[in-house]
Amino acid sequence: MTYEEAEARLEELVACIENREYPIDRLVEALKEARKLIRYCHQKIYEADEEVKKILESDKEES
Repeated sequence: MTYEEAEARLEELVACIENREYPIDRLVEALKEARKLIRYCHQKIYEADEEVKKILESDKEES
């Protein structure tokens, strides 16, 4: 799953939750799924940030 796919799914879940489209049992499952997606997105952002820092650091060293 890409970051963009996870973000889109998360937005879909949030919309359904906000619109009260889920019965209580499905709501619990939707919240669990949303929590996993949020963790996944945070990890992807962290990894991208670390990669950018490495690139910038290597650019400084080459200068």
